[in-house]
Amino acid sequence: MRLLPCLILSVITAFTTRTWLAPASPEAQHQVRLGRRRVTALVSAGAGLSSSAEAKDLLVEEPLIYCGGGFCAAFRLGGQLFRGVVDTGSPFLLVSTCEGDSCASYCRAWGCTSGKAGEPSGLKDTDELFAAGLARVSWKRGSLALGNLNFGSVTYGAMLEVESYGGNGGGAFLGLVRDKSPRIRPTLLGQTSVRTVTVDLRSPGQERLLLSGGAPAAGTSPAVRLVDLRRNGAPIRYYAMEATALRVAGQPVDLPTPLVAVLDTGTTGLGLPSAIFESYDQLRRDTAQEFGLQKAQAVDLLLRAEDGSEFALSMRPGRQKTYGQDRFDIVTALPEPSGMNADASALWTGQGLSDAQPMQLRDGNFIAQAPTSSVGWAQADRPVSQGDRFLVRLLPSGPGRLPCNGSVGLAPRGARLTQDMAAYGTSEGKLQPGDLVECRLADDGSGEVSWRVNGKEAISSQRTLSTARMVYPTVELSAGCDAELLSSPLGSSMDEGQQGMGWAKAPEGAKAKKKPPTVLFLGLGFLLGRQVSIDTVANRAIFA
Repeated sequence: MRLLPCLILSVITAFTTRTWLAPASPEAQHQVRLGRRRVTALVSAGAGLSSSAEAKDLLVEEPLIYCGGGFCAAFRLGGQLFRGVVDTGSPFLLVSTCEGDSCASYCRAWGCTSGKAGEPSGLKDTDELFAAGLARVSWKRGSLALGNLNFGSVTYGAMLEVESYGGNGGGAFLGLVRDKSPRIRPTLLGQTSVRTVTVDLRSPGQERLLLSGGAPAAGTSPAVRLVDLRRNGAPIRYYAMEATALRVAGQPVDLPTPLVAVLDTGTTGLGLPSAIFESYDQLRRDTAQEFGLQKAQAVDLLLRAEDGSEFALSMRPGRQKTYGQDRFDIVTALPEPSGMNADASALWTGQGLSDAQPMQLRDGNFIAQAPTSSVGWAQADRPVSQGDRFLVRLLPSGPGRLPCNGSVGLAPRGARLTQDMAAYGTSEGKLQPGDLVECRLADDGSGEVSWRVNGKEAISSQRTLSTARMVYPTVELSAGCDAELLSSPLGSSMDEGQQGMGWAKAPEGAKAKKKPPTVLFLGLGFLLGRQVSIDTVANRAIFA
């Protein structure tokens, strides 16, 4: 089954096109930095490490090069030199294919492979969706060398075709998340003996990546326990930390559930779930009017340390002279790829079912039965695209023909209907058992949604979607009426593994009446001037 959400952390990186057109080849840049590393880092044989035991376990110490919004390391794959973004928010080693005269600049910056290179892995090709584009990935095997260490043959992904939407539509990624769910392609670190990942950004011009086979040494630096988001639907074990507060200009952002922050060196600033981003943006605007824009852009995150204390990470404000006047205080709403299950979607969006109860499904999941004591909710498996429509028939769930108290419309995966999204029903006039309700999304890109009830245009029924996220056929009904899904969008290859045309299974968290945590993605803006070591066995992060 293809993995779509796992790269969600790296796709919001604000890479600029100038990193594609680096005047020097990765070979030349690597030789310059390699010389400096041999003169300084290797002469000191583990300088900067806190114990001789830790230095003994060191496998790789590789200088990092700033590559516009991220930090890159040089590596060889099948003898070919590449430069890849060091990404603690994704699991795979990914390289790009590019052939022809038009690829010269790109290949000088990142290195290129071909569709014929590498050995077969026995794994099927997949489609991977990034915020910057869509890539067809072929899974290969080849010999990996990083720093002075040859890791031997590993499984990696070669991006065959990239449909770019701007930004970094391709490039190479050194994904450093180790643990995964069984259905996911092999992770890079899962094929090695690496235990501890250290990203050292304390000194501009001397940034380093260190990979060790041992545990980090005990010390006085703050340490944070890592939590496993796979129980909430995540496909991999992100390096996620419990946080206590997110503050903008000193004011806490209102959060509906406990807060978790993911360490992600593939993100430039801060990635927020869409629902939380709206709260952040409103607070930022309100503060800017009163105190000015500079103060309004100050963002702090409070983390809970292992000893129970709190310590703050602050996002580096303004343009950074040492990094080409680039900014690392970029806050974005997280993209939401297709193919996500409802549990994982709730993590990225910050939304859930609130007080609604998932409806029971029967007759091959085509009929959703409303509960007797609360509002029932059901959602189809396939998202609606421009020009798509779906058809629902309302059925009586008991004797008599009481009006149906509820709505039919479109909502993001795992979220409830709202009038701001697109819903028709209770506020528009009473729906009746037996009614056929058709909902359609315009094909002109306007986002307009319209309804027909029993073949007639519904009065005052037109809405305009207020979200850029994918939306799904959704119903909410109280006791007295059930909903039969007669037709729904067919979907695309991006939805492989989803059930089909019926109503979808509800999020497990919703069934258990548990709200998922609010997950944000902590990028380089919070890590500049710091060193972070991630112990992938003890599941803890140590900051220095």
